[in-house]
Amino acid sequence: MPEIQAAPPLRADARRNRDALLTAARSVFAELGLDAPLDAIAKRAGVGRATLYRRFPTRDALIAAIFDDDFAALSEVVAQADDPSNAYFDFLEAAMQLQCDNLGFIELFTRAPNNTDVMDQIDRRWVDAITGPLAAAQDAGLVRSDLTPEDTGTMLLMIGAATANLRNAPNGDVRRRRMIELVFDGADPSRAPRHLPEND
Repeated sequence: MPEIQAAPPLRADARRNRDALLTAARSVFAELGLDAPLDAIAKRAGVGRATLYRRFPTRDALIAAIFDDDFAALSEVVAQADDPSNAYFDFLEAAMQLQCDNLGFIELFTRAPNNTDVMDQIDRRWVDAITGPLAAAQDAGLVRSDLTPEDTGTMLLMIGAATANLRNAPNGDVRRRRMIELVFDGADPSRAPRHLPEND
């Protein structure tokens, strides 16, 4: 599948508009989720709809630009880990914190893509970010050897669903932390895998 080509350098005013749109989109998506009205993003950025669509022709292109920064931040968490074998857990903790703070990051794992190329690139960025830390944790015997990057995405999907439902619940932070502990327990290499029976 062809990669989306990098855009040429922007003029100073175009760069300011793009930065304003990204800042506004990050804020609006965090508050309202990924299906928030694009008009609300343009209004918060102080630009017209035409400017928004000129910079980001589709909603998914805007989503990809926003979460590219998040994946870069997660990769930096891995790079700064004191122990590479524990970087996987540092990565998960940081990703879970993003879910707590940002409704859009939760929905990233459940969104039905409108632009498959863009969302495929997000998926590849996710796999690239988690593959190294996961392998290091497996080599150190800290997590199950059969765990895959896709499994990690599923773990975050489960935690994200709980996070969304517990955002305003009493003791929500305590309950969310308990779910995270249960998910981490499921990755423990000392636990024998338990597989569901195949359907006939």
